[in-house]
Amino acid sequence: MGAFQLSAEFQTVYREGDEEEFCLFRYRLAAKPWSVRAVYTPSAAEFSVRTDLGMLEFALIDFITDDWERFRHLVATRLVRIMTDYYVHCEHNFTAIVKEKGLPEVRWDSFLPSTYEGFIRYLQPCEAVRIVNGSYMILSYYEAATESGLSLMYNVLRDDFFAEQRVYNFPHSVHDFDSTSVADLQDALQTRLLPVLTRIRREVEEKRAAIRTTKTTDVI
Repeated sequence: MGAFQLSAEFQTVYREGDEEEFCLFRYRLAAKPWSVRAVYTPSAAEFSVRTDLGMLEFALIDFITDDWERFRHLVATRLVRIMTDYYVHCEHNFTAIVKEKGLPEVRWDSFLPSTYEGFIRYLQPCEAVRIVNGSYMILSYYEAATESGLSLMYNVLRDDFFAEQRVYNFPHSVHDFDSTSVADLQDALQTRLLPVLTRIRREVEEKRAAIRTTKTTDVI
C-alpha cells in the first residue's frame, strides 16, 4: 500500500509477564519509523487498528470493536482507503481549514534541517498527517533508538499550533512554538527549533547516563 509493506505478525506482546496485545498483521514503512497494525487486546477483549508515527501512537476509532466478524469487515472495506488518504497521500486528507491556513504553501525545506543533533525529520508541515482530537501532526524530529524527539501539531478546532517532546518515550509539553498563525510559527521555528532540539538531546544523554548508572548499580 504505497511504500507500506504488509507483514504477517501473529505475535503476542507481553508487558511485565502479562499479555498486552496480540498483533494480527502490520504495515511497515521502511523509510520512516511508521507502522499501522491490527491487534486484539485481551484486557479489553476488543480488536483495533493502531497507528504508530514514532512520536505518537493512537487507535483509529473506526475499527474499535469487540466483534471479530465486524472487525474483519471493517478492515476489508475501510483500511485501504484510510491508510491511503491518511499516510500514503496525506494531501488527500487536508481539510479546507488546513489549506486555508497556508501550511502547504510555505517553503519549509528552506529552514527546517533534515537532521539535527541526531534527530531525523520524518515529517514537515506540507505533509501534515491527521492524528486524533481534531489535530494534525505537522512536524516530527525523531530518534528511534531512544524513542525521543520533537513533534509539532495543529489543532483544527482550536486553530492553534502546539508541540510535544519525548525523551525515552516520556512525553512533555513544549511551549516554544505555541502560536495561531503560520507566520508566527515560521518565526518561532527559525529562532527556537535548533535550541529546543539541542536541549532535548542533552536531556536524552542525561537519561541515558542515568540508565547506565542504574544498570551498573544493579549488577554490583
